[in-house]
Order: sequence, then C-alpha cells, then structure tokens
Amino acid sequence: MEVQGRNYAFVCLAVPAQGPQGVITPRHVSMFIGNDFLVTLHPSGVDAISRTLQQCQTDQNGRMELMKSPAYLGYDMIDGRVDGMFDILDDVQASLDGIEKVVFNEKKSHARMINTTRRQIAELRRMVFPLQLYLPDLALAQKFSKDDLCIYFNDLRHKMGKVSRILDGMKDEVEIYNDTDFATTSNRTNQILAILTIIFTLTLPAAVVAALYGMNVPMPGALTPGAWEFLGTFTSLMVLVSIIVVVTGAMAAYFKRAGWF
Repeated sequence: MEVQGRNYAFVCLAVPAQGPQGVITPRHVSMFIGNDFLVTLHPSGVDAISRTLQQCQTDQNGRMELMKSPAYLGYDMIDGRVDGMFDILDDVQASLDGIEKVVFNEKKSHARMINTTRRQIAELRRMVFPLQLYLPDLALAQKFSKDDLCIYFNDLRHKMGKVSRILDGMKDEVEIYNDTDFATTSNRTNQILAILTIIFTLTLPAAVVAALYGMNVPMPGALTPGAWEFLGTFTSLMVLVSIIVVVTGAMAAYFKRAGWF
C-alpha cells in the first residue's frame, strides 16, 4: 500500500481469496481517497466491496452511515476484505483438524494433504506480511474525514495482528504434522524392509543346498549310484529338508533373540 499526494491517498492492497479446490490467490484492490470522492479499482466479484455497494443501493440508513466520509467508506471496504480472511483461516484450520485425525495412522501416508495445507499457509503468510506492514499507513487517510477514525484503523491493525498470529500457529502445527508423517512413513518403510530382509535371509540355507545339489556333479545322497537309501527311496530328500529346516530354525532363533523381529 502506498499513500501519496497532498489531495488524495492512493491505497493498493493484495488481499487473499480462496478459489476452487482451496487454492489461495491474491485479489488486488486499489483505491483513490480524497475529500469528497472514493474511486476503487478491483476485479469483479470481490464480495466485500460488492456487499458495500449493494448496501448503499438498498439500505438508506446504511448508505448515510457509510457515506459520512470517503475515508470511512474506504475503511469499511477494506475491513470487509480483512474479515473475509477469517473465513479462509477457518477452512485451513478445518484441513489441519482433518490431518490431525489421520496423521498418526501408520498404515498410510498423508503427504499430499499436508503439502496442500502447507501451500495454503505459505500463500497466506506471503500476502499477510505486506498487509500487516503497510496497512497502518491507511491512517493517513484520516485527513479526508471530519470524524476521528483512529478507532477503526486500530481495529484493522488488531485484526491483521490476530491473523498473523493465527498463521504462525498454523505454520508450526502443519510442520509438526509433516514431521510426524515423515517419521511414521520412514518407520513403516524400515519395518517392511526389515521383514523382507529377514525373509530373504531365511531362504538362504534352502538356496545354498538347492544350488549345491543342482550341480551336474556327483554328490553324496544325490541321484547317482550309491545314493543314500537307508530310510527308503526318499532318504536324500528327507536329509536335505532336515538340514534346511535345522539351519533356518537356528537363524530364526538367533534373529528373535537379537530382537530383530
């Protein structure tokens, strides 16, 4: 926002607005405030300004109240835009509450939901900081009003300070949820890798025995003349399976004792 000139004040604000799918975009509103005029430049569909204009057209008492000075009318329009920010903050807080309910579920990652909310908060902070910094300069428009408007301008500063504090709290909250989601996702991935590693390791004895007895060379107990048959036709098979089971069981017992699973 800039205030310049001796006979008028020029105000330019970029106020956040919520679009489809929760996307936060800036809406630029410019005002020329003078002793007996107020000129606004803004996109169509700015709710706060549209409501003010509609009130002036339909409500005579409200029109007289708003038209008591151009500075007060400008304040009312800006105040409506600032109040609209609290509706956006309510939607963002609802998203944070939804994340809080599911972020501690270790079976699923919620990174997309968290990143969407982080983006909303980042966009709001990027727009709110200049507003909080330059909005107090609007008080220079006091010279275009016979009434004391300090209480109204102080109200604007109070609201912007409240918005800024809420956003700071939301930023800290969403970062906690992001760290929690990252930690739970990493823990879940490590558990899966540990289980797969243990399973693969337990199959090594069978793979070694199968590899040895799969070679095309004479082996004790293999299907060659003089093979083991002291327990019948399947003596070799029973001996090999016993070796695999004993070695695998010994490895599993060691892993269990070491606390690997």
